[in-house]
Amino acid sequence: MTNSAASSDSHLADDLLIDPADELLIDAPLIADPDADEEMGPSDLAAIADEDLKGSRLLVVRRAVEPVDLGGTAGGLVQLACTFQPAERTRFTSAHFRLRVTAPPEARIVDLAPRVIQDSNPVEFTFDNTGKLGIQWPLVESNVESSSQKKYTTYHCRVQGSGEGTTMARWDFREDPDRQDGLGQEQVLNFTLPVTGPITGSVIVSARLARSGVQGKLEAIRDLVLGSSPVERQYAIAFTIPPSPSSLGLARWFRRL
Repeated sequence: MTNSAASSDSHLADDLLIDPADELLIDAPLIADPDADEEMGPSDLAAIADEDLKGSRLLVVRRAVEPVDLGGTAGGLVQLACTFQPAERTRFTSAHFRLRVTAPPEARIVDLAPRVIQDSNPVEFTFDNTGKLGIQWPLVESNVESSSQKKYTTYHCRVQGSGEGTTMARWDFREDPDRQDGLGQEQVLNFTLPVTGPITGSVIVSARLARSGVQGKLEAIRDLVLGSSPVERQYAIAFTIPPSPSSLGLARWFRRL
């Protein structure tokens, strides 16, 4: 499935301000997972009705893609921004994002970030000349507010990532168990590849939608997947790592170590 297969519902990209430098990769509905529906057993929680799922969507944009020298190997650093939009009066309590690099066939993920996020403090992304990525926490909050050259990111949920040395990057998101206020507006995902030129891949996403009732008590849930139909679970994406840096450069998003 490609991004031309997005449903006729109002696109999430139309409702959000997207930087002209960003490239839209996915704007598609999240639909009920039929396998999960079959597996649901007796529970105190009801299933959110099909008609109440409308408006649940996933937006993925390629925010940054820059060539980098990985210790003598020409490679690239890629940043994606992923937004889970819940249906009205609902929230996402968890989500799983899988990105498999399908071409070129020799491409393996050098590193990815974030790997672990446990709180909502702002972070700064770093990278070195081997392709390793990391995050650092600013020491003084005022520096975050006053800096015009660095891009800081705040995650409003817990995040765990893996996939170094493989063709698949994995990120899992879970809402903060104390706040119970969903996943937040945007998840920023970074990875490095030891290649340049055209890159193709496929994305698989699953997520749990929840609705609270009286006094905030959870009353209904539904497991969703990315797709225009239950049988199409993979979403094709493509982008290009250029041979030369852009005018924006990496300093806007990352700090070199």
